[in-house]
Amino acid sequence: MAVFPLPQLEDNAVLLPSSQTNSTQPQLCDVWRDIQGAHNWNGLLDPMVPNLKAEALRYGNLAQLCYDAFDGKSYSKNYGTCYHSKRDLFNKMGMSESGYQVTKYVYANTNLLNQVFGATVNISNRDLVVSEIERLIQVYEKEMDNLSITFTGHSLGAALATLSAYDIKQMLCTKHNFHQIPVTVFAFASPRVGNLAFAKRVEEIGVKVLRFVNKRDLVPKVPGVCMNENVGCLSKLLHWLPWTYFHVGVELPLHNNSPFIQHTHNLAYFHNLELYLHLLDRYVGSKQPFSWSGRDHALVNKSCDLLREIYEIPPKWWQEQNKGLVKGPDGKWTQPSEEE
Repeated sequence: MAVFPLPQLEDNAVLLPSSQTNSTQPQLCDVWRDIQGAHNWNGLLDPMVPNLKAEALRYGNLAQLCYDAFDGKSYSKNYGTCYHSKRDLFNKMGMSESGYQVTKYVYANTNLLNQVFGATVNISNRDLVVSEIERLIQVYEKEMDNLSITFTGHSLGAALATLSAYDIKQMLCTKHNFHQIPVTVFAFASPRVGNLAFAKRVEEIGVKVLRFVNKRDLVPKVPGVCMNENVGCLSKLLHWLPWTYFHVGVELPLHNNSPFIQHTHNLAYFHNLELYLHLLDRYVGSKQPFSWSGRDHALVNKSCDLLREIYEIPPKWWQEQNKGLVKGPDGKWTQPSEEE
């Protein structure tokens, strides 16, 4: 998880897909509270307004950047860290126009059992996120009326983003000057996080969660496969059972009917974040056909094999140049030291 400072609104450009740019669209600075979920995105999702889609894609791209920049090779001496320094991350990853600056890296690991049955959250890391956000709020305290806090993540990262947003909002509620700051989560493929009491508390304190769900993805259906918010009154009567879970916030279903995507039985592919971003980028409304937009469809095949062959994009094409090795003055190929 990377912690980013809160951008100033005047530097926050309106990002609209090229085919949907419309001079009549309101500027983001005029509608940012609605984009942050002030009214639970009523009237903004079906059809989806361009400003909201652009913001959701922006945060989804940040989540994907964390995947692409993470050194997950067990043989690497920098295993479990970011390839790039905080100063160079966006430039090295081709996102120099993001408008953000990385202030801190926060790392957390899970083992296979935790990934399958639910992660054990490292409390010290959650405390670190809270303290970092609190410090940034104090820096921007004079612009309190224009501040908002947004979390994003994919899969387990989406679950941790929801928990962190909850922690932050709880902290803000204890501080008189800070309690009105909007706290929002753009969650991609999030599993259920808590029980009915947690879901009610999230809504009560005003955390706004917009969940993007590929309807063929299994991860958002767990845990609580049998006892969840879809069961109705029974789940509320039996909410005290340890296997009863409830989703929070608002769900935007994304249907896997893109003309670019081939038929597959590989269920893991439906959970891929690049596929989510592809489906979101071309989403117009629940009853409207896909619309061509600006995101390159080749990105879908970065780590999987989902594009139809007619597009001639090789599967799993994303590779780090020379597997991360660099040639030194002595002619030997070695791993560079971790950047500061």
